[in-house]
Amino acid sequence: MQRVSRGGPTGPSATMRRMDEPPGGLTLVFTDIEGSTALVRELKGSYGLALRVHQSMIERCFAECRGTPVGHEGDGLFYVFSTPADAVTATIAAQRKVEHHEWPVGVRLRVRMGVHSGPVTVSGGEYVGLTVHEASRICAAAHGGQILCSEAVVGPVCAAAVECSMRDLGVFVLRGFPAGSRLFQVDADGLEEDFPPPRDTLRDGGTRVSMWFRGSPVASAGADALSFQAIAGGPLGDDVGVEIGRASHGPPGAFRVVVRESGAVAEEYDGLTVGGAADAASIVNSHSRLIRVEEQPSAGSRAEPPAG
Repeated sequence: MQRVSRGGPTGPSATMRRMDEPPGGLTLVFTDIEGSTALVRELKGSYGLALRVHQSMIERCFAECRGTPVGHEGDGLFYVFSTPADAVTATIAAQRKVEHHEWPVGVRLRVRMGVHSGPVTVSGGEYVGLTVHEASRICAAAHGGQILCSEAVVGPVCAAAVECSMRDLGVFVLRGFPAGSRLFQVDADGLEEDFPPPRDTLRDGGTRVSMWFRGSPVASAGADALSFQAIAGGPLGDDVGVEIGRASHGPPGAFRVVVRESGAVAEEYDGLTVGGAADAASIVNSHSRLIRVEEQPSAGSRAEPPAG
């Protein structure tokens, strides 16, 4: 395989084995191992074997669905498919293989995958262009064990009756794509479905406050100790809703709060706790223009289950 350069001076590109581009463009798949540096430290000399086993499983599944290998960088792979249905079918099969493989005791190797369709440009024997960049960014937004795809993939996959469902996660601003991209999670039998919000992204149209911790943060009591009120006090208005979900990082019990106004995400607070440096009441009440947080139950509160 040839090397695929991602994030360099010219961004994502790949030396390719040419695939004819169908109407609507090609479907690109990027994969990457989650926490690979920690795995190298943990497995030491055995990491190379684990890497080859994981690559062999993915390559076999992708080949069975007519995928063409384009390149790789480190522990990540880049493939192209002629149809979104083939690409998604391949990623589901590959995730099942990786997730249920018997890795060494105490080790869980997990792979993030991103799928995107669109036109590509060939320059100097390489695939280049925004479609390649966006596919790479979608992969980077996924968590280990998760398959994320763009809106361009969803329609053809549903029309082909692929045995999966597409969970609409909302519109997120990916690095380098300020207009926002609607992301979907591929759900299928044998795959985990519960993940934190997409990594390194911002919900479109919203303000995000993300709390980071140094050292060993103390476990949080969780969001069940909180109630939510209108900014002026009293019950939330009919056009304001609060969703509580799992944080993308932080100590046990950390959570995120998403505030919607008229159905659109207006504010998001990630990595909150009850008490401590990331105390929800202190952070939200300092930044929000829509809600106030109280640390005791209130009849005026209204929290909705997390979306997606």
